[in-house]
Amino acid sequence: MAFKHTVFEKWLEDNEEYLLPPVCNKLLHGGQLKVMFVGGKKANERGDYHVEDGEEFFYMLKGQMTLKVVEQGKHRDIIIKQGEAFLLPPRIPHSPQRPPNSLGLVIERERLQGELDAMQWYVKGSADILWRRTFHCTDLGKDLVPIIKAYKASQESKSGKARERGSKGGDGVLAIMPLEKPIDEKTQLPEPQKLKTWVKSKTQDLKSGPLTLFKGSDFEVTVVTGNRRIGPRKAVGEMYYYLLEGSGEVESKDTKQKEKMVPSSMVIVRPKAEHTVSVRSDAVLLAVSWPYDLDVKSIGESPNVPDETPILTRDSDYANLKADDFEDNKTPSP
Repeated sequence: MAFKHTVFEKWLEDNEEYLLPPVCNKLLHGGQLKVMFVGGKKANERGDYHVEDGEEFFYMLKGQMTLKVVEQGKHRDIIIKQGEAFLLPPRIPHSPQRPPNSLGLVIERERLQGELDAMQWYVKGSADILWRRTFHCTDLGKDLVPIIKAYKASQESKSGKARERGSKGGDGVLAIMPLEKPIDEKTQLPEPQKLKTWVKSKTQDLKSGPLTLFKGSDFEVTVVTGNRRIGPRKAVGEMYYYLLEGSGEVESKDTKQKEKMVPSSMVIVRPKAEHTVSVRSDAVLLAVSWPYDLDVKSIGESPNVPDETPILTRDSDYANLKADDFEDNKTPSP
């Protein structure tokens, strides 16, 4: 298979029961792109701050959320409202707070070999670290739960006071584990982008083709509108498409796949799979790619890209994926 097609509304019906505190997170796809939905009927229960080496893309589908961050050494709340998008840079401590009956899309990238995420808590009313644990992340929704439980069982959680650096907790692990890389204390974060307002302001430019909404160190997020055909195209990495409005079609002649796209259609294209996406005049399509700088038409001519199906070398549960692994009954469980 060249791609997987999922209608989000149907997926939500089948998976909403798993959106439970403390994290309220359900992984939809766990390959090179980690595509997840966060929220649900109940509020999440998080006082932790997450730190990672990659970017995070947020898009609010329902309600609004508060993204608590530590920006330039100070606490700040970023409100992401329904219909707004936000790209969070790497190494920024952040704590997503989601009220009941809210729902958002979050995309992260696969962790490279040796990369460690961190979960940390702060002394109340300050930017001083209270407790921290580092870990290699494969499925955030599952990986965070034991760490949150370990924190809640800690002396620091009960007292709210940090112990001397180098002290170990009851589980024999350092209460404040060291970081492999420093926190980003220089970046000033922008406000979230209201997608409909942005699209309206770019109406004329969008008539000429896809436009970049965000371009960071990892992700490029582009928007497509109008009666348009994209491709045939290939990319070294996975690609994610989300049809927010209207209708369209995705096709791969190599595998003879063809699927109609409806509002809330999501398509994940495997690496190096040639495909074409067509959208109608009423469509608004989001596309997320990583790594964006390797998207080329003549990909087979690149000396750095093998002709056979690419094998992921990153250290994760999704290493060594092949084309057939994209069959639903063969995709490894995170």
